[in-house]
Amino acid sequence: MSLSPPAGTPPIGAVIYPPGKPPERLLAEFAAGLKARGFNVGGLLQHTIKGDDGRKTDMLVTEIDTGHRISIGQALGKASKACILDTQALAEASGAVRRAIEAKTDLLFVNKFSKSECEGQGLAAEMLAAAAGGVPVIVAVPGVLIEQWIAFTGGRTDLLPPTLDALWRWWGPRRLYADLAQGVPDGEIRRVVVGVNWTMVEGPHGIGLAQTPERGTPGCLGAPRAGNRTDGSLRDLAALVTSDSNFDVSLGIAACNAHYNRFDLETEIGNGLDSFGRPDGETVVIGAFPAIAERLPGARVIDRRPGPGQYPEEAAETLLPVADAALITSATLANRSLPRLLVLARHARIALVGPGAPMTERLFSYGIEVLSGLIVEDGDGMARVVAEGGGAKDLKRFGRTATLRRIG
Repeated sequence: MSLSPPAGTPPIGAVIYPPGKPPERLLAEFAAGLKARGFNVGGLLQHTIKGDDGRKTDMLVTEIDTGHRISIGQALGKASKACILDTQALAEASGAVRRAIEAKTDLLFVNKFSKSECEGQGLAAEMLAAAAGGVPVIVAVPGVLIEQWIAFTGGRTDLLPPTLDALWRWWGPRRLYADLAQGVPDGEIRRVVVGVNWTMVEGPHGIGLAQTPERGTPGCLGAPRAGNRTDGSLRDLAALVTSDSNFDVSLGIAACNAHYNRFDLETEIGNGLDSFGRPDGETVVIGAFPAIAERLPGARVIDRRPGPGQYPEEAAETLLPVADAALITSATLANRSLPRLLVLARHARIALVGPGAPMTERLFSYGIEVLSGLIVEDGDGMARVVAEGGGAKDLKRFGRTATLRRIG
């Protein structure tokens, strides 16, 4: 028996753990964090109870959707060395997994892959059903069963260390945009301006910017719903970040930034290219920023239209995995390349830089250490420069640079 997920289904996340140290608290914390950000999670979380002598005395699973706890252990006596799993109780608990699959939950938690699943029992059938239905899954896997797990998944798995940082970075490439949008509350859309280079959205507490996609690129052949973009709420407009239209994505990012880059946000002041000073080791810059050679001598610059001494975007696959520091233009949010770049640069210190950078700690969960963007202070002036096709340096006259750093 092995998993055969449909094309496009993300690999199953497997949290590998050493003997006697199941990642139960870690998975519970991750599930709580996702729920707090508005994601729909389901399945089972496990809590193992041990006696004073360290032996398992019971195993409880919590149904994420109901909060109901079920004991899946059975008392076998101190002399017994058999598995204490109560298969009938686990069958009862499996209902929470099936409900999550039917609901197409954002992430399905399966409490554990054990010898029962190796033999096609336990929750093996439910994991097969989740894979067939394209539902993302995360499961705890003991290190001693790695080979059996890889065989069970047919290699369609991401093996993760038991750390919260690893879980968020695994999650990020698929859900970063939805995460940004779900943090935006309802609010009035006061103004939308779309220029040839930049898109601006004004909300009740701030103004957001995003790069406008090039005319003629896929999804940007015209302006859908022109003249009606201020209808609805800021939250509705922000939800466009998950659209298939490049034009809508830019509007959605600008709407997100209208919330996060609010007028009263307190931040550091400074140029994002100086985020790491003169970092030691290999520095890669995504985007041909002005005067980059002087600010970061020796940095390798990747751009979609590379100039002399710069690299084409395809070089990211080779350069980012070995980088010690990566400075990434916020334009990658609008063109939807940021998630892939974050995966490639997972071993580097990362800064997201540019007027379109959202000033929110939500992005720190996905491996970004520094956010450096723009807080607009003169809305009328910004609207004029955007409408008249201004570039990034023109925008700075109507706002202040802002930097947020991850602590710890």
